[in-house]
Amino acid sequence: MTLHTVQVLRLALGVWFAVAVSYGVAWQLSFITPIFATIFLSMPGWIGWRMVLQIVCRMIFSLLLGLLISEVLLLFPIVCLPVYGMLFFYIYYNDTPAAPPFSTVFMTLGITIVPLMGLSGAMMSQGIAVALLVNLCFGLFFAWLFHSLLPDNLAKDNTEDMSQGKKESAPMPSREVRVERAMVSTIVALFAVIVFFSFNLSSYAYAMIQICFMVGTASASASITKMKINAIACCIGGVAVIVVYILLLAVPTYSFLLAISLLVLLVFSGCIYSGGPKAKIFIPGLITFLVLLGTSTIVGKAADTNFYLRIGLILFAGLFSVTGIALIDHLFFSGRKMRIHL
Repeated sequence: MTLHTVQVLRLALGVWFAVAVSYGVAWQLSFITPIFATIFLSMPGWIGWRMVLQIVCRMIFSLLLGLLISEVLLLFPIVCLPVYGMLFFYIYYNDTPAAPPFSTVFMTLGITIVPLMGLSGAMMSQGIAVALLVNLCFGLFFAWLFHSLLPDNLAKDNTEDMSQGKKESAPMPSREVRVERAMVSTIVALFAVIVFFSFNLSSYAYAMIQICFMVGTASASASITKMKINAIACCIGGVAVIVVYILLLAVPTYSFLLAISLLVLLVFSGCIYSGGPKAKIFIPGLITFLVLLGTSTIVGKAADTNFYLRIGLILFAGLFSVTGIALIDHLFFSGRKMRIHL
């Protein structure tokens, strides 16, 4: 086998196995497990148990903070807002090449989704926190399992391809640049939290999460780029899930779900590892497919409705992020350009 074949099979079979188990057992928010599995299976190699421990610990820490905010601090907005400001600054300031992969994503999820969902019910925040942690652990397990079953060294051309695929790690930004970037990101993210919590927009939590992710670049141009990538990825994943949803309406069986999912996953995996300039777009496209598949089959909403809503939320999040970054940059950093452009 070639390295390309190993990578395609590892991602497709690993995510498919996660889909089979999570949809078969159907624990709380089980459709999130394949999403976490996709994140870690799309990495070049297994991240190692030390890194896993760091990621899980950060997730637990952020979920506990989210529960504290939900149960206590939301009752005192004057105290809650400064706490959110400090947390966002800490997250964005430590978003460096040396940080564990996706640690910013998991930290942000814990402190935003848990309190926002808590507005919908007294026990909702605890259930969401437990579900996120359980699904993260299962996703990591499936990623480890298939990185072990299908390692890169199974490929005959492993040495040559790996030497060509190695890239130099990004340089660590200076302290001044990190502070400046974190300040801009914190202000915009904090304003988004104020808007979504004030109007109890828990149904549109995806938009708030996207805003918090997009503003992490602290660059209007980079946020526009992210918005374009997410919109294209959403279209790719949306079209795929609409086709699958229509087929599932005709043959609503678990075995057919597994069969059609495997076919789609093989197509996405082949595109992700095709090596073309647009290959990376298919990773968020696959994640979009898994999110829409889960929310359509488990929650019971139509796939096309979820697709259009998700597109609208992405566009809103992008415009919010771009406008906020440009405005804060103009008000506080006018006369000099931001030095970070990711």
